[in-house]
Amino acid sequence: MKTLRPYQQEAIKECWESLNKNNHPVLLMASVGAGKSLMIAHILLKMQLADKRTLCLVNNSELIRNNHAAYVEVGGKASIYCASLGIKDVSSNIIFGSPQSVLNGINRNESIADIKFNLIIVDEAHTINFNNEKSCFVRILRHYKHQYPDMRLLGATGTNFRFKGTPIVGGNALFKTQIGNITTEWLIENNYLIKPEFEVDKNLLLDFSKVKIKSNGMFDQKQLEDVVSKSSRLTELICKQIIHIMESQNRFGIFIFATTKKHAYEILGHLPPDESAIILGETLPEDRTRILNNARSGFIKYLVNIAIISVGVDVPAFDTLAYLRPTESLVLLIQTMGRVLRLSPLTGKYGSLVLDFAGNIERHQDWDNPILLEAIKKGLDKDKPLVILCPACNQMNADTARRCVGKVEDKRCAYYFEFKECQNSINGIVCNAKNDIVARECHACKSELIDPNAKLSLMKAPTNVQEVTVLEAKYGISGTRTHFRINCAYRCADKNGRVGSIFEYYSPVSEKAQRVFYGQFVKKHLKNSSKWYPHLYKRNKVEEMLQEVETPARLLISLEGKGVKIKKKYFYL
Repeated sequence: MKTLRPYQQEAIKECWESLNKNNHPVLLMASVGAGKSLMIAHILLKMQLADKRTLCLVNNSELIRNNHAAYVEVGGKASIYCASLGIKDVSSNIIFGSPQSVLNGINRNESIADIKFNLIIVDEAHTINFNNEKSCFVRILRHYKHQYPDMRLLGATGTNFRFKGTPIVGGNALFKTQIGNITTEWLIENNYLIKPEFEVDKNLLLDFSKVKIKSNGMFDQKQLEDVVSKSSRLTELICKQIIHIMESQNRFGIFIFATTKKHAYEILGHLPPDESAIILGETLPEDRTRILNNARSGFIKYLVNIAIISVGVDVPAFDTLAYLRPTESLVLLIQTMGRVLRLSPLTGKYGSLVLDFAGNIERHQDWDNPILLEAIKKGLDKDKPLVILCPACNQMNADTARRCVGKVEDKRCAYYFEFKECQNSINGIVCNAKNDIVARECHACKSELIDPNAKLSLMKAPTNVQEVTVLEAKYGISGTRTHFRINCAYRCADKNGRVGSIFEYYSPVSEKAQRVFYGQFVKKHLKNSSKWYPHLYKRNKVEEMLQEVETPARLLISLEGKGVKIKKKYFYL
């Protein structure tokens, strides 16, 4: 039997203290790999010994099996109520059930509908759509709260938010108290998980950037299919790269996430047949168990799926993950990464590797998390110099940076180089919070933001490149004497008379950055540019130089969905 770790013992203690305090819903926040199943099992065991009735709602049959097995392992006895497993037993005080089966039982007035549960535990609690009164979870909770008003609710999750970051704890949320707070970073720092490494090969990148996200927050499936169907050669090259990495680095096993069912089988066709397998939603339970056992034993090295292996799958020895599918959900990104962070003493696992061939790290780059921040830094183009100085934390950034990659007191620096302000009004007050230009939800007020392309400095034209006329230019300097930034703002009009501002920045605080500043700005804006070259690291000299710059009459700009870029400057009409 597994022994509880000290942090698990403390989290369970916090659970009981919070549940006994009042009947407010409590959330146990424990990251992937923290041992939620074991903690839930010990909580259930205490309820069983106290002769209390408890319902543990688990999202799918695989998780039900896993959580039930973990409970039996600590000495518990429980029933299972799950139609897909062919079991509807309510004889024990502890019942593991799937939400849909339990709701169907309530609607049909079966025996489970009449039970007065003292406690309901919801695993993967971030899946509860609390704002939808007709959702499966809400209807179940409402029914049993009516049955027994003193019923307690405990949620457990590794991600205390939904989708792009909507919190599930707070005054307006279902859960009022959060305990545990066991993060992935803490588990890594304390050697309970393995720190991931990230690789992004921009020459092997499936381009999902133009795929639309529908009103339900999901990618348009038809457009996803179109992308992968037109990228069969690229998929083959990616698979060859995966095989090379696995063999050259002697890695144990890899989870490969495909975009569609057809794509999954296409990927499988490019992998070593004797070492590869596929798990889909339609895979029979006995076949899934057999495949996972073969993976744990090392007979299967390449395991292809679409989204099945995001939760409830434990193959600790697998040390590699490859994304060949985009994910619109930050929750799913975190959960899938967690599949390769677990320790595996039996295989001597020394590191985990995340391969992103679908642009997911770029897609979620505004996430305030140290692990993803490392991935963003890893993905910086090595051929491009770091030329933009952050005035808030003095971290150097690439010229394509939208938000600073620096850290301030162990948190992501909040400075944005490119952003859109939230214009949503709450109680008559405009939010005005800064958000990443691709964000669809404001991180401050959680309101929906308008289409990212709609608030570019200039409205997007039918073509990616266009000329605009410069109406006015402003040049200034911010920062300190030794770490400063040149800020250039051009107020422009396009051929249709639409007016907007275009910005560029330079931070000549290193020799390389000074050369970039000289080549891209000084040489173009000043006739006697060579005179200033030796002084570009001196703020007072640059301030003097800016008094003499010539302003361009026109700009050739590119609108590529990530902002407005200056392609060329014309100093004549």
